Amino acid sequence: MFKYNNNNFMFKKIILAHCFIFFLFAGCSIKSGEPGAYGDTINNKNISDEIKKDLSELEEPMITLDYSPVMRQYSKMLLPDISVTRYKYFIVFSELKPEITYRLISNDIKNTIDGMLNSYITVKPDRVIPIVLFEDYDSYRDFSMNNFQMEENDLSPYGFYKISRNAIVIRYVSWKGSLSHEMTHALIQPDFPDIPSWLNEGMASLNEKSSFKNGELIGDFSWRIIPVRNAISENTYTGIETLMKTNDEELYGKRTVFYYGQSRYLLMMLQEKNLLKSFYKDFKNTYETDHTGITQLEKITGKTTEQLDKELLDYLDSFKQ
Repeated sequence: MFKYNNNNFMFKKIILAHCFIFFLFAGCSIKSGEPGAYGDTINNKNISDEIKKDLSELEEPMITLDYSPVMRQYSKMLLPDISVTRYKYFIVFSELKPEITYRLISNDIKNTIDGMLNSYITVKPDRVIPIVLFEDYDSYRDFSMNNFQMEENDLSPYGFYKISRNAIVIRYVSWKGSLSHEMTHALIQPDFPDIPSWLNEGMASLNEKSSFKNGELIGDFSWRIIPVRNAISENTYTGIETLMKTNDEELYGKRTVFYYGQSRYLLMMLQEKNLLKSFYKDFKNTYETDHTGITQLEKITGKTTEQLDKELLDYLDSFKQ
């Protein structure tokens, strides 16, 4: 949880409000702890202060994966001076400055992989996943529209994970968290292909603003509480059971930002109780018995969804910032 003093409280509220406005137009592409809302997505307690620029030092290809077809395919789509770095299950094509690319690979990409594998994932990707990083919106838009047949009005301004192409495309904005968000989707896909969207988006939203501690990603306070608070104050808040029974049309409809936020903070509450890993694994293993996850959630917590509704509201109220 963030700590605020009286001098910067109003400033932080303004920053969160601006972030919310941006996210209203971002959707998900279907992801900054302190210090600063404009820092990297994942606050890594272990990273060296020295940021190197030599991307070759980061190369960590896996002998079980063939990167060549992806390299050939994307080299035809991108400018020749774009950097290419093979890192575990991913190959990163970046038009960003080398020091920024280095930091993203050694921080956000590395920690998202390690955090997901250490805590949740048992079925690892068996195909190379390209990540394309752009700096400006025009390059990002043109690449996406020309190579992924996407319409601009359907394009998130910040990035997406295209399941059919097994590819991540990001317009990098430091405070946004899109890279960790979309990587979470890509890593979950082979492990839990039937994962319901409410959980998929909740996991991705949790990781987009997190700290990397002892090999795990731990969710931090984020702007996504704002639409949930708004729903509470406007008396439009709906409970956990509604969230878990929501279909994709509803989830990605007019209340998207509310559902993302509610799911994120439900999972964050479970994480603080050391129950999230157990819930994810139990839900995945018993998905055929209950596609919503309600049975699994009540079993893991020992509480009904009605009881958890009250607990979640109290948890949301505990954040004073």
